[in-house]
Amino acid sequence: MHLPIVSTHDSSSGSRRGFYLSFLAILIVGTMVVAYCSTLRADQLPASPDQFARDVLRQEVEAQSLDNALWTFREEKQDDGKRKLLHVYQTKQGQIDRLVELDGHPLTPEQVRAEDRRIQKLISHPGELRQHQKKQREDGEQARKLLRMFPDAFRFEYDGQQGPLIRLKFAPNLKFHPPDHAAQVFHHMNGTMLIDAQQQRLAAIDGVLTSEVKFFGGVFGHLDEGGTFSVRQQEISPRVWEVTAMHVHMKGKALLFKTIAVQEDEIYSDFHTVPVNITPAQAAELLKQDSRDVPQTQAKN
Repeated sequence: MHLPIVSTHDSSSGSRRGFYLSFLAILIVGTMVVAYCSTLRADQLPASPDQFARDVLRQEVEAQSLDNALWTFREEKQDDGKRKLLHVYQTKQGQIDRLVELDGHPLTPEQVRAEDRRIQKLISHPGELRQHQKKQREDGEQARKLLRMFPDAFRFEYDGQQGPLIRLKFAPNLKFHPPDHAAQVFHHMNGTMLIDAQQQRLAAIDGVLTSEVKFFGGVFGHLDEGGTFSVRQQEISPRVWEVTAMHVHMKGKALLFKTIAVQEDEIYSDFHTVPVNITPAQAAELLKQDSRDVPQTQAKN
């Protein structure tokens, strides 16, 4: 299962980004899957980098549609100027997470009680969990829709190799006509992709906005030139891949001249499978048990 776009821990983050900044984060997370496998020689590559990219991206869409695994993992991120470590459990009813460290330190007793109250409130209102889950599914479908456009929106060139991975660089296809305002971002984006040619999977993507993006002529806001993003994933189980790092740095203006910014640095690690029948209440209890191990881990470090 792809890592959720919307966290149940901080539901206000989406409103801070604005719709189109959220769109860009969705595009990044929704399109990234990685594998590290054997090397394919340069003379074995398809003659057309555009067709090569098209085949790989088609495989990505199919892989995402079939990915139904549930995981528990750790998430490290910068939020409101603080470094946070969260433990996360995915369930069929939605994701449950628990804050366990702030700026490298275990929570105080009062902060622990606050997390207990927050999580209990969440699992006591299944409608809220369902709403988050519905939003995540919609985001995933939007991401797949955008990913299907990617081969038409860009022109690709071979750009050497990085270890066993093939590097492609991409630039806007001037003949591409965005079908909606979300896809308009494509006309302002350059970057590179790392591809495992043996499995036809994306290993990484890095991009930069080479010019200002104006939505509805700037009336609904804009994204500043120079914004960047970077995403990596790793094989966490045989032939199963998940996002392990995401960095998004964007600035701009939203409707009514509100300054908006995305400064996201997130790392995901320590993945373990979760039983498909786990309930939110069971996940919450496991998170509480896991959180008790954090002080001992800190002491060893």
